[in-house]
Amino acid sequence: MDSHPPYLPEEIILNILKRLPVESLIRFQCVCKHWNNLIKSPSFIADHLQQSSHQNPSLLLDCNNSCSPLRWRLRLLDWGMQVRLVQKAPLVDSFGGASIIGSCNGLVCVQIHQDDKSPPSLSLWNPATTAVRHVPRPRIFSDLEDYMTGFGFSPIVNDYKIVRTYSKFYYEVDRAEVFSLSRGSWKRIDSGNLKAVRLNSEAVTTNGAIFWSGLKLDADEDGEDGVQVIARVIVSFDIVKEVFTLSPWPDLNLNCTSGDEKLTIYGNKLAILCDVWRRDNERFDLIRLWVMEEGTCAFGERRNWTKIYTSPFSKTFDPVTIWRNQIVYTRGGSAVPSKKGRTVHLMNLTTNEVKRFVVPCCGSIKNIYNYVESLVSVGNNYIEES
Repeated sequence: MDSHPPYLPEEIILNILKRLPVESLIRFQCVCKHWNNLIKSPSFIADHLQQSSHQNPSLLLDCNNSCSPLRWRLRLLDWGMQVRLVQKAPLVDSFGGASIIGSCNGLVCVQIHQDDKSPPSLSLWNPATTAVRHVPRPRIFSDLEDYMTGFGFSPIVNDYKIVRTYSKFYYEVDRAEVFSLSRGSWKRIDSGNLKAVRLNSEAVTTNGAIFWSGLKLDADEDGEDGVQVIARVIVSFDIVKEVFTLSPWPDLNLNCTSGDEKLTIYGNKLAILCDVWRRDNERFDLIRLWVMEEGTCAFGERRNWTKIYTSPFSKTFDPVTIWRNQIVYTRGGSAVPSKKGRTVHLMNLTTNEVKRFVVPCCGSIKNIYNYVESLVSVGNNYIEES
């Protein structure tokens, strides 16, 4: 080494760089032209994402600050169980508020609410790089007042897509359109498979598909809102084929007075979190987790669902999502935040160990999303937050 310049093999440099946080990598682009090109290359971005997904998964908490309703706040729970404020949330202070549609590979789909415009506008945002892309406004269907939105990624076509369905309030889906990040535009798609279907949940995504829970309706029968609910269904949207598919909601044999069932993702598979309770002399509350075999199916076909977990505790739960082999939940008593903030709990699916962390906010937590830092680009049409 005394007689030669310092040298590290290229593969060692790559292994070091892909383990670094995005903030450091952005600075290191200035080291030399080679590093700049390397860090911006698709192969490095993919390697860094894979490393970050396994090493540094985080939770993104969408907070509604009731003390200042026009101020949107996001908190991040990192792998070290530290809660911190996410800086530079885009384009919110000048509008009436915002909410998250979904998080995928470090990109966050943000819905921005404006008093005089409906439906809300959308942006794609990478919190780590601070890049924001404004999604062009979709077609406006003035006769349809209700909408549901999903966001996901397909590795087959290497594309991120936003899908939005439209309907009259509480009625079946009437129209749908999809935005492709690679195309940079919206297009209307066939929603015929959603005839007589109402979507009634936020979307989740995995393996190139977006999922909602839905209700199969019989509009010819009088019932609530003029329709009768025939059955619960799972609605999936294939990101590559851009088609909707229905599958039956599984019979999970809850055997209880009541139970809330929520779609989630576990181990890259579609799953259902069940908040099971019945009221005898006292409230009895359990969380159960069911996982479906991989893939989607046509309506009428059955998929096997396996119950992989039942909580051992009898408490008041509100399960939200799955993170790092843990169920993220709130307790009934923590629904109202204390002076320090709101408490969120993590229950380990293997050991049943429960961890708690306090989110410093004076409002409520609207939702919690899995998030990972990445260098994934929002495209060429973006603004950088200063």
